[in-house]
Amino acid sequence: MGVKIQPQNGMRRGGDENGSSSPPSVSFKEGENNMKRSRRVKKTSFQKWFDIIFIESKAFKTFLTNFVLTYNLRAGVAFLVRIFSVLRRDPKAFFSLKTLLDEAQFKFREEAVRIGLFVGSFTGIYKAVTYGLARRESGDCESGKVVKKKWHSATAGFLAGFSLLIMDKSWHRTLSLYMATRAVQCWYNYNKERGYFHFWGSNWSHGDSLLFAVSSAQIMYAYVMRKETLPAAYHKFIVNQGPIDGTILNAVEKSCRGMPVDKTAVMEYVQTAGGKEAVKLVKPWLEKRNINMIPNHALHPHTRSSILATIHSFVGTAKRIFPVYLALALVPAMVLRYKRFVANPLGVIAKATASAAQSTSFLAGFCSSYMGQICLQRIIFQKMGWKDRKQIYWLAGFISSASILLEKKGRRSELALYALPRAADSFFLILNDHRLAFTVPYGELLIFCSSMSVIMFFFENHFNKLSPLVAKLMTRFLSHDMQLSTETTDTKPEAKQESNQENSIKNPLRHSQSTLSLSGSTMAP
Repeated sequence: MGVKIQPQNGMRRGGDENGSSSPPSVSFKEGENNMKRSRRVKKTSFQKWFDIIFIESKAFKTFLTNFVLTYNLRAGVAFLVRIFSVLRRDPKAFFSLKTLLDEAQFKFREEAVRIGLFVGSFTGIYKAVTYGLARRESGDCESGKVVKKKWHSATAGFLAGFSLLIMDKSWHRTLSLYMATRAVQCWYNYNKERGYFHFWGSNWSHGDSLLFAVSSAQIMYAYVMRKETLPAAYHKFIVNQGPIDGTILNAVEKSCRGMPVDKTAVMEYVQTAGGKEAVKLVKPWLEKRNINMIPNHALHPHTRSSILATIHSFVGTAKRIFPVYLALALVPAMVLRYKRFVANPLGVIAKATASAAQSTSFLAGFCSSYMGQICLQRIIFQKMGWKDRKQIYWLAGFISSASILLEKKGRRSELALYALPRAADSFFLILNDHRLAFTVPYGELLIFCSSMSVIMFFFENHFNKLSPLVAKLMTRFLSHDMQLSTETTDTKPEAKQESNQENSIKNPLRHSQSTLSLSGSTMAP
């Protein structure tokens, strides 16, 4: 189809009155394009902003990418742990896919989907909101100009925090407290660097180990005396990795509180684990009218020696936890650093194995030390005729935490900040039981959203205040296609220059990835 150009005032096509040649004012192709444009239905304001927020910002692409990535990470860890579990129990079953992928033993899909949706939704919403606010700030949605302000990241982080609702409710408290700890860490690092204040002991070389010790002491006290104050899955993990059966732990709690002990359950466990000889050693204690202490023979009925029980505790914990640590070290290295893995697979595997072995020695040392102290306490208390005391279990957890010195220095603070929110939550619930604290409706969601608001503010404006672990994760999940070149900001030139120098000096790579950009895509290393 073309547009016919009629000559005017005696003009011939392609010439003027004198017959001189000149190019036509409108070509046939341009006229056709003009007619096509005129036929197009103009987009409404809603459609324009929908394209800006979800398409131009690449929020939808980020959602899909991070969903697949997170799902594969969770599935990979579960599959690798399953392989080690099958090899440890029955190596021949490794060659049977039916056994290896048994639905009854290989349960991860729901959790993997939830985690994938959670991470994908958070990152997608964050990118959509930050980009949308930046375009709206420019006042012109047609030109593509953006104006980024500091409060954009904080607002986007808060709104993206509602993705927590995707996770199972049992995860809400754990995630909210963990991210609250990280937010406080960012805020504290910011104030400490500027000389405003710092906590006593924070400048000690082993201050992180001390924080871990206090947190672990509270957790191990709750493990024995107040299991209801720990998340059910976390308490189950400690029981499974530890040397003392849940039945005996319940009996220890009852005896410490002067409550009736389920003697039948204890005897059934002792007979199953230790046989008739162990029953003979434990029975005299259980026949007492008032049981003031559960004896060592009930704690480790498989052996009469407390020293051997401590050694068995170390070996048993190491066998159970090493596959988990190896999977946690190897799968992320293979998925998140695929090019490095392909370039040097043996080196990556060796490094992951060494890291898993070091972490295994730490946790196995912790559990065996705890077991040895409890056994020693019983020997001393029995000779002195003393009653079991619940404070002993707090003290044993504190002393056992010395095993953290077996870990790398860089991981000690991460372990301390991992244990701190669980310990704080346990302590808070105990206070709440004594009516010394109160709860707030939807408090977990509010804490999580506020924490993510703080973390994302520091992620964009003061990157070096984040912990290395959080910095790596945020950069990995928010780096691809995220950059948005900033036209103007609400930062003063001096402060902006100082902030840029701060980020570039601390992390040159982050300086090139922290700003939002419409073109190109980069992947975090």
